[in-house]
Amino acid sequence: MNINWSSLTKEQKQIALLIGIGVVVLLAILYQFALQPMVDSAAQHKRELAGLRVNLDKAAKTLEQEARTRADTFALKNRLETVTNSLIPPFGNSFSWATEQIYQTAKEVGVDIDSVSGGGQASVAGAEGRTFLPFTTQMAMQCSYADLIRFLRALETKNPLVVITTLSVEGREQNGERHPVSLSIEWPSWAQPPAASAAPKPVGSEKKKT
Repeated sequence: MNINWSSLTKEQKQIALLIGIGVVVLLAILYQFALQPMVDSAAQHKRELAGLRVNLDKAAKTLEQEARTRADTFALKNRLETVTNSLIPPFGNSFSWATEQIYQTAKEVGVDIDSVSGGGQASVAGAEGRTFLPFTTQMAMQCSYADLIRFLRALETKNPLVVITTLSVEGREQNGERHPVSLSIEWPSWAQPPAASAAPKPVGSEKKKT
């Protein structure tokens, strides 16, 4: 629609000008109260989405770290159980356990054991409050130097907590291959049995004071 501005009267021109101003004002109001909030809301949503992604990444890393920590804790727990059950004599049965370990190792390497004796906890300074105390056994056998080395190596490989505290080899001229051997073996052992937890008292079992 073409309008000849020169043909319009003064009043028509004023009306047209007012209409134009009204349209501009209306567009400004529409942008300020309708379009601008939508733009701001979209920008806010983008910022919130970016923040959410950052938090999700942090949460994923935290969960991954916790999973590794749980796996490490589980592995450590299994290792401690292995040490407790396989390498440390049970409380109250240390001598039988140690004797079985010695004879089993000797059988594996083909060495004959003459005797196993002893089996007492050593007295150490500051023993009170300690979890483990050294437990010592003495053993005697006759073997060659090579057999002795194989036995000691097998025993220490099977139980790395073992300590050979004394070792004596008696030379014999009439039998150069086999010699009397005596040694003391020290193991870590429980200083005291685990404390038994007290059973909970039934509700209402306590007598009321009168």
